[in-house]
Amino acid sequence: MRAGGAASRRLNSVATLTFEEGADPAKAVRQAEEWYAARGLPACFHLTEVAMPEGLDGLLAARGYRLLTPTEVRLRPLGEEIPPAAGITLETRPRAGFASVIAEPHRDARSRAERAAVFARIRRPHVFAVDFRDGIAAAGGVCVVTEGIAVVHSMRTRPEYRRQGRARAVLARLLAWGAAMGAREAMLQVELANRPARRLYASFGFAPIYRYHYRQR
Repeated sequence: MRAGGAASRRLNSVATLTFEEGADPAKAVRQAEEWYAARGLPACFHLTEVAMPEGLDGLLAARGYRLLTPTEVRLRPLGEEIPPAAGITLETRPRAGFASVIAEPHRDARSRAERAAVFARIRRPHVFAVDFRDGIAAAGGVCVVTEGIAVVHSMRTRPEYRRQGRARAVLARLLAWGAAMGAREAMLQVELANRPARRLYASFGFAPIYRYHYRQR
């Protein structure tokens, strides 16, 4: 059970890859609900096709848990050369420019500060990419290299700069950086409802490898 701060379900959800044989799933769910309630959080479960115990998704649905953010994880090789896009700034820390492009207006100041603290905890090697247009951070993203994989995440484009190729430029720059750091593959995730992003990632050769979703009380 994870309670990692920031407004992130991944950081505040139950991991479901293992389950003790013979244990009572309903009792375990109730214990999770109590654990999260004590922390002022809604009980939330992170589920994949191999979630344990078997039937957990149905059990949660029967208890009134909502299905949220079905998401696809995608992978592509980094063997071929990826020309980096020009005009993209790389930073080793989440400076103001990056923070402004990934800021979500509906979040309060505390939630945004928590998110910034999460970014500050990312282990190196990692890089923050920002596309500045007219002095404004138009788009941005993050890449972390771990175990030979370049993990791309937190891709954002300000609404007024969408459909201008800004996300494409940021992604190309991050992949080129990951390849230069010795990564053999690149991985990212995209919500199924985000069709423009799915088209973008497919055009870069990212192929689906599995899906996940959340069940939240």
